[in-house]
Amino acid sequence: MYDKGRSSLSTDGLIRIRVLGEPRTFPSKVFVTKDKYGNPLPNPRMTDADHQTRKNPITGEPEKYNRGYKRKWMAHIAASVDTFMFDKNLEPFPKRHPLAVGYFFFLTKAKTCKLDFPSQDPDYDNLEYAVNNALKNTVQTKKGRTIQGKYPDGVLFHDDNQPVWRIKPDGMFWADEMNPPGLLISCRSAYDLRDEILKYVTPKAGVLL
Repeated sequence: MYDKGRSSLSTDGLIRIRVLGEPRTFPSKVFVTKDKYGNPLPNPRMTDADHQTRKNPITGEPEKYNRGYKRKWMAHIAASVDTFMFDKNLEPFPKRHPLAVGYFFFLTKAKTCKLDFPSQDPDYDNLEYAVNNALKNTVQTKKGRTIQGKYPDGVLFHDDNQPVWRIKPDGMFWADEMNPPGLLISCRSAYDLRDEILKYVTPKAGVLL
């Protein structure tokens, strides 16, 4: 569940939600031509690539099995945000409502890792893609199909084309004792930041020249 002590709704409309757990990317799809016993499938299919290899207890041969960590992470985000919205008596932002969002990921640093920053897998855009799909509540089945989840209007917004602006904090860094592995979601209506956004796109600012 989300950390209640670090999730908040400010008086100016800024929503901040903390979701604990190791961030995962969106489940990728692979083309499967054999079943877990190595037998050819009559109808090859697409499936989640979130798998590991283990020994088959009967044949002793290595086989790949689906762990489902990525789908569970997305379901965890959706459930945590839905709980927060329910507690605060909030509704998801309606369709086509422009939003400003920021996602900050705290990743577990391996003991053998020497990097000061997490400039390695997983990629930020893949982590962000998983969050966007969780917040609009699309779910990938074990057969690789993407379907609508149990929240038809999403849990925070209706579609991932609604975020039009970034707000801080936005990025990723290593987790520590003060910041355990997880995700910090920041979101507010883009209309609240209209003046800030427009100053970057006016000819006077010279940003686009």
